[in-house]
Amino acid sequence: MEKTYEIKGMTCVICLRNVEKAISKINGVSACKVNLLENEALVVFDEKIVNDRIIAEAVKNAGYEVVFDKQKNLNRNKAILFISIFIEIILMTIAMGKMINLVIIENALSNAIVQLLLAGIIYLLNHSHFEGGFKSLFHLSPNMDSLVAISTSVSYLYSLYATIQLFNGNDSYHLYYDSGAMILVIVNIGKYIERNNKDKTLSVIRGLSTLIPMHANLLTDGEVSIVNSDSLKKGNIILIKAGESVPQDGIIVKGYSSLDESMLTGESLPVNKTVDDEVIGGTINISGPLEVRISRNSTQTVLSRIISMTKQSAMEKIAIQKTVDKIANVFVFAVLFISIITFISWLLITKDLEKSLNFALSVLVISCPCALGLATPSALMVANGAAARNGILIKNPDVLEIAGKLEEIIFDKTGTLSHNTLAVVKEKIYDESFRDIIASLEKNSNHPIAKAIISKYGKGSIDFCEYQELPAQGIVALYENNKYYLGNLKLMNNHHISINSEDIDYATDNSLSLLALAKNNQIMAIIYLNDILKESAFSGIKQLKKRGITPVMCTGDNLISAKKAAEKLGIAEYYAGISPEEKNKIVLEKKKKKIIAMAGDGVNDAIALSSADISFGIGEGSDIANGASDIILLKNDISDIAFFYDLSKKTILIIKENLFWALFYNAIFIPLAAGLFYIPFGLKLNPMMGAISMSLSSIFVLSNALRINKIKKETVKPMNKTVIIEGMMCENCVRHVKEALEKLGCNVEVSLKDKKAIITNTQLSDEVIRDTIEELEYEVVEIISE
Repeated sequence: MEKTYEIKGMTCVICLRNVEKAISKINGVSACKVNLLENEALVVFDEKIVNDRIIAEAVKNAGYEVVFDKQKNLNRNKAILFISIFIEIILMTIAMGKMINLVIIENALSNAIVQLLLAGIIYLLNHSHFEGGFKSLFHLSPNMDSLVAISTSVSYLYSLYATIQLFNGNDSYHLYYDSGAMILVIVNIGKYIERNNKDKTLSVIRGLSTLIPMHANLLTDGEVSIVNSDSLKKGNIILIKAGESVPQDGIIVKGYSSLDESMLTGESLPVNKTVDDEVIGGTINISGPLEVRISRNSTQTVLSRIISMTKQSAMEKIAIQKTVDKIANVFVFAVLFISIITFISWLLITKDLEKSLNFALSVLVISCPCALGLATPSALMVANGAAARNGILIKNPDVLEIAGKLEEIIFDKTGTLSHNTLAVVKEKIYDESFRDIIASLEKNSNHPIAKAIISKYGKGSIDFCEYQELPAQGIVALYENNKYYLGNLKLMNNHHISINSEDIDYATDNSLSLLALAKNNQIMAIIYLNDILKESAFSGIKQLKKRGITPVMCTGDNLISAKKAAEKLGIAEYYAGISPEEKNKIVLEKKKKKIIAMAGDGVNDAIALSSADISFGIGEGSDIANGASDIILLKNDISDIAFFYDLSKKTILIIKENLFWALFYNAIFIPLAAGLFYIPFGLKLNPMMGAISMSLSSIFVLSNALRINKIKKETVKPMNKTVIIEGMMCENCVRHVKEALEKLGCNVEVSLKDKKAIITNTQLSDEVIRDTIEELEYEVVEIISE
């Protein structure tokens, strides 16, 4: 069983380690990961052995607390903070009233006793600092609370000693009740502000969680009933009215509408959807009503995967964080040692107990391991949120550390650089019975070629007794003692099936993909398909080259098709007619010299994706390809890779800035607090100022992490374009042009009389428009942009 627990009392990276260690030691717990930013622990355990009580007990013994009612805990902490501030104001007025000629209690002993009681109330209200701090200290894993607990306890005990001396008539000792209590109040104010900054870093993920509507319209036998969205099951039919959010992922069974998918993909333009199209939970239905069949349970939706993976990646530790952990392991021990040395040194130098205590306590209070602990996870969480907002799902957070060093990226062609939809443009028939056979062979495949065949010939009626898919070749199947072969030239050559040279030449001359169907050794039909390059491929390649990243294309297509696509995209290095194994070999060879990424969408890309330093899976690609990828591009847009590169560079820069600040802060302020600048320059830091400085360091780290949100993706301004076309002879020609452009997402009107197509509000480049129309064997005379 996997469950998330909120943990109260964690303040720094040492707390994170203490909680992980305490829970991991429980018999029956197989894994535990702690997220310091959200104060959560993700625990995997055997529910037959372990339960909530056992986990809560282990966490309590380590000095922390499992919170089962989050809102109640937040309200309690807020109340404690404001009550503590109110009492501290009274305490400070009584303690320091003489400085402003305001004497509330004239009798010195009475004054001291009132301070003792007021400070005692503040200490009791904030007892969690002492419980957690001293427990961690006794377990030899001191944390920030240990430093606060020691310093404030010493202040209180010293003041108590001074009060006893005052009772005995000795008024030579100063009271520090107000100072110790003020440290607690300042630390809590800092934590309150820190929590608010954490909420800002988590706002994208929490915002995604609110996209799913609470209720849905369930259709049962034509009747509509309102149910809770989380009660929907796979197979349920729901009604989504115009203006409503989609409650869960599903397939449209009735209706036509436009959907706003911007919160998930970052794409501002609505997406047209009709029967058999997928809708994603959390998107908004803009126009007509839709009837949708739920395709995934709530825990398996695209949105739930984004939220789950983003939160989980924040719990993972990248390489730089592991180095920070090693520093943090010795940090508090070092601070305690420095504090003791400071106290002894000043006591020997000045023989002044109060001054020695002041310096020693300042060292304890100003040291800030929490800034070290938040430096990396805060930046990672903001980066994950920025990625999710732009339709990028990060599965492996380690890639954020290396993506900014990327030197070369290898692209699969079909479905990655080109649209995942092929079209049958010509057929040469040798046996009229081929249609049912070819449709039957492809009906169970998800390959782009299969989709084109099914779109053209429908779903066949034959069930083959033997069926085998050969990656990068095709299909071999057996039916009624006849062996059928459907695939490319490599498949035909491997089985010694000859194809007329003119059929091959036609495909080569026109840069078309050739698909042959053979029965035993006889060709039944030759199918020619074309594939249109994506608009995002042109802009994506340009953006990558601008950043000094070399694009490479690997494809199973023939050399002529590969060369034509590479030339259009501006890719100098390309490989054609290669198998998955050969593609993987290319990745491994290049990986020896450079940091290599791989981007692909199919089963045949999975091996290479796994081998690359960084791997990008296309959102609409196969589950196997996405499973092998570090990053999933939900918009199927390779220009997002350039954005991710920028995001990586900025995130690592922010992490380094945060770590520099945390280490520089401690390197400067600990010597200042220890009094090294007191004798030569007269500089002295009191414990209260130390507490303020400590809180500000954490707030700075979190605020700095929010700068990652300023990274913006390069966009192309939409334009209106008029395309002058020669060669259209009839309304069928008009329909072919219109359908081809609409497949690219264009809003287009085509006129046979005027010989032109008018495309409105498009980001498509002239190259893509020209390529699309000329693939249909029409001539583009001119493209006029407005």
